[in-house]
Amino acid sequence: MSRSRWAVAAALAVALAAGGCSSGGSSSDAASDTPVSGGTLTWAVQAQPGAGGLDPMVSANSAALGVLEQIYETLLVKDDEGAIKPGLAESYEQVDPVTYRFTLRDGVEFSDGSPLTPDDVVFTFQTYLTGTSAAKAFLANLQTVEAVDDRTVQFTFSQPNGTFLNAVANRSSFFIVNKAWYSAKSSDQRQREAMGTGPFVLGTWTDNVELTLEKNPGYWEAPKPYLDEIVFKIVPDETSRLSLVQQGSVQAAWFSDALVAEQAKDAGFTEGDLSYTGKLSVFINPASGPLSDKRVRRALSLSLDREQLIELGLNGYGQTSLFTVVGDPSSPKPDEDTPYYARDVKKAKALLAEAGMSDVTISLSYPSDLSQQNIPVYEVMKQQAADAGITLNLVATPWAEISKTYTYGDPFTDMVSFGNIFNADYTGYFNQYLSDTGLMNHWKATPDADKARDLLKQLTVETDQDKRHELAVQLNDEVAENVLNIVPLATPQVVEVWDANQLHGYSSDPYSFRYRLKDAWLSE
Repeated sequence: MSRSRWAVAAALAVALAAGGCSSGGSSSDAASDTPVSGGTLTWAVQAQPGAGGLDPMVSANSAALGVLEQIYETLLVKDDEGAIKPGLAESYEQVDPVTYRFTLRDGVEFSDGSPLTPDDVVFTFQTYLTGTSAAKAFLANLQTVEAVDDRTVQFTFSQPNGTFLNAVANRSSFFIVNKAWYSAKSSDQRQREAMGTGPFVLGTWTDNVELTLEKNPGYWEAPKPYLDEIVFKIVPDETSRLSLVQQGSVQAAWFSDALVAEQAKDAGFTEGDLSYTGKLSVFINPASGPLSDKRVRRALSLSLDREQLIELGLNGYGQTSLFTVVGDPSSPKPDEDTPYYARDVKKAKALLAEAGMSDVTISLSYPSDLSQQNIPVYEVMKQQAADAGITLNLVATPWAEISKTYTYGDPFTDMVSFGNIFNADYTGYFNQYLSDTGLMNHWKATPDADKARDLLKQLTVETDQDKRHELAVQLNDEVAENVLNIVPLATPQVVEVWDANQLHGYSSDPYSFRYRLKDAWLSE
């Protein structure tokens, strides 16, 4: 197949140089300007942390991660090119195919002044392993995690795990927590409070109004951060956020709608680089109803004209994608050989007739109060499906309810759709609905998913990067062949804008982690 290949970012067995910097580059003015400490950055965002709140072991929604990534840190990180760099661990080594050893950076403290210890790391991963977070899938076959000495942690697997280092180096997969603090807090407290090693600490949080982060004075990369405070103003409506930009009431904003962000540019704001790492996914429950028949699922997929969805639904701000999101440079891309992907209404009608279902009604629930720019996509999907004799019953549902399906595994009827973001590893795109522990795995008793599950298991243990890519190609094709999931398109996950006359030393990163906020400063 003519699929895009990718360059391996870093060899697994190479230990990182001790003491390297964990941050990436900064904006072009940083070289000539001297950072200034102090000031409050006001940033308009679309939502506050959803289901799971600020509990790093539970929360998985982008609104929460945008805050958590400033408070908590990870053992390793990746730069914008995908190369693994030091984080809280100054180095690591792969001792053998199943053993990894990390040396913690000296002098790191949590925001209460207590030192980071191997026991905190051990507790963190043991808690992830026994919890409900989707990240636990990256710890498959973890046999032991133990403190070797006062700075070293060792992970031992029962068989090779090809996902582990990618996940550990993802800035939002495995946040390191303080054992004593996390253990002492109730579930409710952990959702409203936070304590990490990151550049900022949680200040005040007024529901649906604003959430404030304050400078961590004991941050190990002092004098960073330079900002005294970040105020995230919670403004769900895109046009209202744009008004704040145009009025000069905020110095930065985060948009879902690229067209609205264009208007922010007209107001003199700088726009970050677009990266199509946001993916609109349609998850399927085949347990009952018409979608239990593979021919109906195939007919639905064939009814969609994905290029038209991009043009009519998103005014061109999108790209076609497989389930591994197209904005991830390592991902395979759809092509003419992708099964049941290109629109073919005649074939779709024939499949429905073969299934004895010439007139089918399917429910599709979608978040009505978040990412509203995607609503026209669902409307166009409804029109396209109708051409093949499929009635899509669109069910507008509050985001707070939708988010429970993947945070807690709440059930849904027929189909549910929401955006997925860049994942740490190939497997992360599939774990939630194909792995044995996936909270949205409704395919467990369905033979149609048997081969896909087997490919996912192979992908999980394979460590050779070229072989992993080939497995990812096969797995994407298998998902498309049996229509285990439908991806209408990929979008920019978010579009960041900021006033470069006031905010300096900042630039966007490809995966919207906003990790350069610790490098940023405001004009005096």
